[in-house]
Amino acid sequence: MKPARKVHAKAPSTGRLATSVPTYRVTFHTDAAAAKSEERYVVNMTGPSTRPGIFDTPLDICPDFCADLPSPDATAAAEEAAGAIPAYEATAPCDEETAKIRKNVAHMNELKAEEAVFLQILLSLHYNSLLLTPCSCGIEKRVRKVGCTNCLQAELLCPQCWLNKHQTMPTHWALIWNAREQFFEKHDFCQVMKNATIGLGHHGQRCPEADPGRTFTLVESNGIHATAISFCRCKTADGQYGEPEFQQLLRAGIFPGSVREPKTGYTLGLLDYYREERNQGKGSAYNFVHVLQRMADLFFAGAVPDRYINFLAITRFHQNLDIIMRRGHAHGLDVPLPGEAKRPYPNRPIEFHGVLCAACPERGVNMPLVVNVPKYLRHLVSLNLTLDGNFKANLFFKRDDGSDIALTDGKMYFPSQTEFEEIAKAYVVSEEDKEVPCKAHIGSIRHQGQVKYGNTALSGIIASACDHAIAGSFVDMLKGEAFALGTYAQREHLKHTNSPPHGPATAMPPVFSYDSWCSFTVNLLKRAGTLFPTDIWLQTLLSQAEGQIPADHINGHGIDCQAIWQAVYFACRAHFHGETAEVIWAFLNPLGSSTRQMTGAARHDIINYVMDAWNTSKVLRQALRAPYGCCGGLSKQHATEVGVWSQLSRTTTMSADGPQMLTIKNVLASMVAEEREKMTREDGHEARSPVAAWIHEGMSVERQQVLVIALLASHREHPLQDTWTTITTLRNSLNLDLKKFREGQREIYLRLKLSALDVDEPELTAIQLPSYRMKHGQRLATGVDATDQDSHLREAEIKLRCTEASNGILAVRAASLALSAVRKAQDLSYMPGVPKDAGGRRDPLIK
Repeated sequence: MKPARKVHAKAPSTGRLATSVPTYRVTFHTDAAAAKSEERYVVNMTGPSTRPGIFDTPLDICPDFCADLPSPDATAAAEEAAGAIPAYEATAPCDEETAKIRKNVAHMNELKAEEAVFLQILLSLHYNSLLLTPCSCGIEKRVRKVGCTNCLQAELLCPQCWLNKHQTMPTHWALIWNAREQFFEKHDFCQVMKNATIGLGHHGQRCPEADPGRTFTLVESNGIHATAISFCRCKTADGQYGEPEFQQLLRAGIFPGSVREPKTGYTLGLLDYYREERNQGKGSAYNFVHVLQRMADLFFAGAVPDRYINFLAITRFHQNLDIIMRRGHAHGLDVPLPGEAKRPYPNRPIEFHGVLCAACPERGVNMPLVVNVPKYLRHLVSLNLTLDGNFKANLFFKRDDGSDIALTDGKMYFPSQTEFEEIAKAYVVSEEDKEVPCKAHIGSIRHQGQVKYGNTALSGIIASACDHAIAGSFVDMLKGEAFALGTYAQREHLKHTNSPPHGPATAMPPVFSYDSWCSFTVNLLKRAGTLFPTDIWLQTLLSQAEGQIPADHINGHGIDCQAIWQAVYFACRAHFHGETAEVIWAFLNPLGSSTRQMTGAARHDIINYVMDAWNTSKVLRQALRAPYGCCGGLSKQHATEVGVWSQLSRTTTMSADGPQMLTIKNVLASMVAEEREKMTREDGHEARSPVAAWIHEGMSVERQQVLVIALLASHREHPLQDTWTTITTLRNSLNLDLKKFREGQREIYLRLKLSALDVDEPELTAIQLPSYRMKHGQRLATGVDATDQDSHLREAEIKLRCTEASNGILAVRAASLALSAVRKAQDLSYMPGVPKDAGGRRDPLIK
């Protein structure tokens, strides 16, 4: 249950919300010392005088009820005068700002009541009533004395039967009865019987040509096993006696610790588990290996082989292979597919292994290469990027001989180390970059070039991320958050979608957000030209880019910056707050305690891997959240009908007599075809454009006129240059369409004299469709067959308008039903669009 809050509703008054509009005050009491008051409008002043429920109070409170309330001066129950009418009180779920009581997943009272039963059963698992009885194999003198710690409901077996059963499960621990000490003792697979080994190459069986077993350390999630293994020595097609040993291990699902004479191996399941544990939990490999040692021997963990150093190298290499496979590079993603001239992602860098945002617009990937979008709608195709620095992902000075190399060097989110070192030597923090235009004290601007923490080889990283909080690039900071490194991060992020660069027709200038943008933008082009003189595409994009200061950081700047660089003062920018780069730090910061102790190469690899997991999770969430939320909502909407639907046949049937939904396009094509067929049958009939096509053009022109008139009204209230540019563009298009429409009009109204077209205000030109002429008492046609022509024109327009209206109504109906279902489902979920089940659990596929 959520903590309750008391709600007091006060009598209506004319408050500060609006003059002459009745309001009432509601005070929320979350505890004895905290209270919050809100003043709200009285919406329904004429409704019934029933006492409202607590959730109806803000909307449906009525004057009859308000008359029974205490005076507006009483704001809490404790302040009410003696003998006054008690204020209306009720309890409601606490809002998001107040504390919550955590629900008990397992009821402790129930568990505590059965404590004796739990203890009895758990103790009974350490003994088996079949101990030392004849084994089920029926062979004489074989008794049951070996159990298994990993098999559920495992049967006690004789040693030989246990080995036969576990030939393909050699990492299960054997519980062997110690007759001397009278307890079950944990042993490895090879210790169950003499000469027992793990056989490779024959589905768990020992190879007939195998050498004697070799000692081997096998690491699994249940511990580190000191075991024995025998390799296959069958003669191969090339005359060799068995495949190379590391290949045999891989085929058996064991990742070798080395290529030459491997003596250590890791199950693929263990490596997958550790990858996910590190990506999500940020735990250190050192602690993870110690856990594995204790899983093998809880009391003498120091006697278990320590594979920490080898484990670090293998986990890095394994995840690199995993990313290569997942990104498609193992299948030749960087070369064109058969029969195609371009590779699948023509503007991505070669061997780029990272994940980019699927929701951000990318020309040629999730949108056409060339799009014509009005300027007032440019936010639909704009790429919004944010920059921010992080000093917790730093690197301590370590004794590094330089032999370690980054497997992801220049292939993911960090740039090439060689290029970074060259740029780090060249850039200089100028005094001009340290000046804040608004004279406010902005630390990231003033402290450029200064070391924030001692004993650090790298102060941290600068990240560039999109407005969906998906990381695009990272650049190491040597000393402080230098602007040159921020420009470097911009370039690396943009390079992921501009390699090779787009042409002028397909280039997409970005919108940047940075807490120091007011100073950062002053020498932006100069820095880009100095650091990357050959990247003309970058200089072009930056010269056309727009910028702002994030919504939260803007408060630290002066009045001048707040007036110039605040997002709300820019057109098509209100929903881009610019703080999304901060979101990724909550995920990355716990990893900093481990990565700061690594070598520089290992640090780059691990950060790349972990943030790639973050990006992948975000992209999957983007793809799954909306459809699963809509599906769940629709399922709840029609839950009562599922039983009837389930009894219907699932076979698809097509009925020619069934109702069909005709679109305006289909109806128009049918009418035009009928008219042309009629004209061909009539001898001597003058060829002309179909009437239906002309009426459809007129309806389209009417819609354009309505749009221009609406934009003019908006421009009069809020004059904007973007709005006026859009109006001008629409008027030019409207003049062309009107000219074509009036030419068709002369063919229908033979004696009609048209006035000159007002090209300055084409939205005021009358569109003389049949409906317009009938409204103003004019004849539709003037000819010998005027009566028949009148009827034909009327019927054609009525048919087109009815079809257009029906399409619109059905579209609104479908959207309304889907939206209603989703909103109903959202009432059960804290996450919009993701419904919960009856037990309060979200869909497991939606994070």
